[in-house]
Amino acid sequence: MSGIDDLMPKSDARWATATRRAQGVADLGLGSALKTYYTRYFPAGVIILVGTGTIFGILAFGGDPADWPSFLVFGCSLAVLGVATGGLVYNAKKIAPAAEPGRIDVLLSLEDEERKGIRRQILGKTPADPDQLVVSRAAAVQLRKNLATQLIWIPVLPLIYIPQVLRGTGLVSWLMAAGTAIWLIGEVFTVRDFHRAGRFLARTAEPDVPDAAP
Repeated sequence: MSGIDDLMPKSDARWATATRRAQGVADLGLGSALKTYYTRYFPAGVIILVGTGTIFGILAFGGDPADWPSFLVFGCSLAVLGVATGGLVYNAKKIAPAAEPGRIDVLLSLEDEERKGIRRQILGKTPADPDQLVVSRAAAVQLRKNLATQLIWIPVLPLIYIPQVLRGTGLVSWLMAAGTAIWLIGEVFTVRDFHRAGRFLARTAEPDVPDAAP
């Protein structure tokens, strides 16, 4: 029994450290901020930038408007620059203030199996442990914050691939199409985990505390 007794203080210390790091971590509206980006700024920006860049390419090189796919690369290049710049600004101005993520990963002090257990709870694979809620909720906020940042940057990739799919031939076109498909799959899983973490926060919120996760 002495071996087990020796391990218990170490385990308690790990969880105490994680609990201390979890203090003040909160989701202040990541879901709303991300929804606004994808329903307003991103689609409007892409349409305007792709259209402007494509038209500029046609006019600058005296191309035939019917041959617009050949000039789509100019529109997508402008969109890549615009989305990257806009994403950087939006992340700093809207995404970052929508959460209090803390300065350190709350799971850093835990062992691998303990971290996996927390993540399974957050993703809804196992029931939430009431004794670990402070840590698991903070970890869910940090996960959502990281995923939200990824979701701001991920759309840049298909804007690079799509022109090559439309105007490329043979192997290049197929490779770019495969890259776009891989991006789409990754996007689906990222969005899924973001919403799962949000549902976990909503499900485990105290009744008298409004939760901004969804």
